[in-house]
Amino acid sequence: MQRIRIMTDSACDLPNDVAKRLGIDVVPFPITVDGKGYLEGVDFTPHEFYHILESAKNIPTTSQISPITYAEHYYDAFQRGYTDIIMVGIASTASATYQRSWDALELFFEHCPQAKGKINIHILDSKTFSLGYGYPLMKAAEMAEKGSTVEEIIAFIKYWLEHVDIYITAFSFEFIKKSGRIRCASAIVGEALGIRPIIQIRKGEMKIVGKTRGNTAVIQKMAQIAADKMASDSPFLMLNGTQPGVREQMEKQVYSLTKKKPEFVSNVGCAVSINSGPKMIGIGFLTNL
Repeated sequence: MQRIRIMTDSACDLPNDVAKRLGIDVVPFPITVDGKGYLEGVDFTPHEFYHILESAKNIPTTSQISPITYAEHYYDAFQRGYTDIIMVGIASTASATYQRSWDALELFFEHCPQAKGKINIHILDSKTFSLGYGYPLMKAAEMAEKGSTVEEIIAFIKYWLEHVDIYITAFSFEFIKKSGRIRCASAIVGEALGIRPIIQIRKGEMKIVGKTRGNTAVIQKMAQIAADKMASDSPFLMLNGTQPGVREQMEKQVYSLTKKKPEFVSNVGCAVSINSGPKMIGIGFLTNL
């Protein structure tokens, strides 16, 4: 009989209580802020990180999760009697952590040869960020609880990852400028004119696909993107930051166009907020393409 453990990294932006309730093993990302090291989701909550981020002298950096750390989590699952691990982490285009999870595979079986033939480890590249893979892993954990096979769960996850779109906007150019997403001169002009970029995350790429002027206009534009591209059977997801009132505005605007309310809302984590800043809003859905 299969016993399936869902594993991911903290960039999935799943709240700790949700992950714990569903038995999802979340491996924390190391974060360095002005020379001090932290573990995401262990040493601070998302809201605590926003304060750290805004007061930092230099833009915080994430480090790779080491193969040793992954191997320790594989061993823990083996010790607990799991027959299968499904590991899905942040896009390989964004972090070498994906490769480290593969490196850990060899390390684990080398030092734990008795596990060969007793546990299978399935590693998937999410090609996305945040709830783009966090949400389907919630559903995957629920499928495992209900007795779905590992093959059924992997097929579900792969379909989701192939069709998911994430769109975010930032209400300040400060962190986008620091992260190099926009040239410094363009950021200064954009800030002065109240320009709001729309950043698309799709199949491993993060790129600016539009710009509007003002907060209301960008919310309307993102809601229209959702109305145009969201599959009829797709859930509507939201990623929330610290900008006052925009979550409610986005919910209202998307509902007026699609009659969909957000199925899940999470606070933005380190991987996205380091690039966008905490003053942001994001939406996610399966596309109808």
